[in-house]
Amino acid sequence: MCFAKSHTNTHRMQRIFFWLLLLIILGCSKAEQPSLKPIIIMKTGSYTVNGSKVPPGGRLSFGITASGGGATLTNLLIHRKLGDQVITELDKGIYINEGGLSIDFTAVKGMAEEEDWTFMVMNANRDTAMAQVQVLLGEGSAWGSLLHFESVVLGMQHNGSLPNYLDLHNGMSYTQEQVQGHEAEIDLVAFVYTTGGIISPTLCCPAYSGSSSVTGHYPAIAGWVVRNSTLYDYYTSDNQLISAETFDAAVNDSLLVTAFNPGNVSGLCKYAFAGRVIPFRTEEGKYGLIKVKHADELSDGAIELEIKIQQ
Repeated sequence: MCFAKSHTNTHRMQRIFFWLLLLIILGCSKAEQPSLKPIIIMKTGSYTVNGSKVPPGGRLSFGITASGGGATLTNLLIHRKLGDQVITELDKGIYINEGGLSIDFTAVKGMAEEEDWTFMVMNANRDTAMAQVQVLLGEGSAWGSLLHFESVVLGMQHNGSLPNYLDLHNGMSYTQEQVQGHEAEIDLVAFVYTTGGIISPTLCCPAYSGSSSVTGHYPAIAGWVVRNSTLYDYYTSDNQLISAETFDAAVNDSLLVTAFNPGNVSGLCKYAFAGRVIPFRTEEGKYGLIKVKHADELSDGAIELEIKIQQ
C-alpha cells in the first residue's frame, strides 16, 4: 500500500512538473518573439531627397518603401507643412499583407521657402513608422505650359448620341462602343442625379465607389481592369473661389497647381453648374482646371466643358 501511494504521488509530481515546464517554454517562446514595428524608407537616386532645392513649379518625386513588421499595412498618410499650415496630400487606406509597399508620389513645388514633408505608414496593430523630407525653394521658375481644350461636349448617363467617356490628357471623348480598348485612358464621366433635394449635374471618375457609385450610372465600368482615379477639389467649386475670368487668364500651369487643395477632394464633384471652375488632379498626377460652360439637369442631356491641364 505504501508503495502504491508513493508511486501515485510520484506520478502526480511528474504531471505537475510537465505542465510547469510547458508553461515556462510557452512563456519563453512568447517573450522571444517581440512585436516588430513597421519600417519606412525613402528611395533615393532620381527622387527628391532631404535638402533638395526646387524652383516654384518644379516637379517633386518621392519614392516610398515600407514593411508592416509582420502585420498588414493598412494606411499611408502624406502631409506637406508650409509654416503653420499642414496640408494632407494623401490619406489612403491600403491592405498589404505580403511583399511590402513600394509607391511613387509626385507633386509640384510651391512658393514657400521650406516645405516639410512627412510620410507615415500604419499597420493593423496601429503601430506607425514615419520619414521626413525637407524641400527648399530653388532659384528661378519651373512653371510649365498647359494644354487647352476650349469645348468638350459629353452626354449624361442616358444620352447615347454623344460621347460619355473623356481622356482629360488629350481631350479625346468616346462613346460606349468606341471606348473599348481605351478604358485605361478614361478620367471623367458625367451624370445627373438628385442629392440633398437638388438636381445635380455631376462629374465623376471611373474609380469612384462612394454613395453614388459611378457604376450605378455606367454599369460597364464595373468590368474594367483599369479604373482611373481623378480627384476634384469640390470645396473650391462649391464656394466658387475661382472665377471664369481668372480661368481665362491662366497661360501656364501655376494656377492649375496652386488652386488645387488636396484637403477637400473627392472622385465625385456635385453641383457642376454652368460658370463653376473645378480644380482636379489625375491619376498620373497632372493638375488642371475645368470650367463648366453648359450643364443640363436631365439624365439624357449634355454638359459642355472647357479644360486646361498640365502638358
